[in-house]
Amino acid sequence: MGTTMPPGTTERGREAADPSVRRRTVRRVKAYWPVSENTLAACARGDLDTLRSDESFASLLRVLESSPELGDFGVYGDVFEVAFGAEGFTVRPGAHPALGSVGGRFLSATVAVTTYVDSVTDEDLARVLARLADAHPWEIPVIELSAPLELVSRA
Repeated sequence: MGTTMPPGTTERGREAADPSVRRRTVRRVKAYWPVSENTLAACARGDLDTLRSDESFASLLRVLESSPELGDFGVYGDVFEVAFGAEGFTVRPGAHPALGSVGGRFLSATVAVTTYVDSVTDEDLARVLARLADAHPWEIPVIELSAPLELVSRA
């Protein structure tokens, strides 16, 4: 006995293709990037352009601008999102921190920058991630890479 499926679904259970919607497989790249306390305060007041003059953040912008694979949305490029916050950490023996000293607990003004990269070869992805890690000012950068996911936009 066969199964009955609701109209608009396929055998795999997915919604039928809607010509007004485009789906593509991407990976999310999220990097936690330090900024100065003055930059974070200015952004909190609504002065987002101050990010451009932050020395640390400027290095991230250079990577985004020189990596067309990151944040490619067709007629929009270098697309990214910034969330503002702080990161806390304790410096352990053996570390060579950019901020703080061994044994201390510290807070860093930090932004979380999210962008997307289309599914590319492992070698291309490794090069993009290496550019981000090399530009990062921390001894141990925090950069997340998601599993493949689908991004939805208008067709």
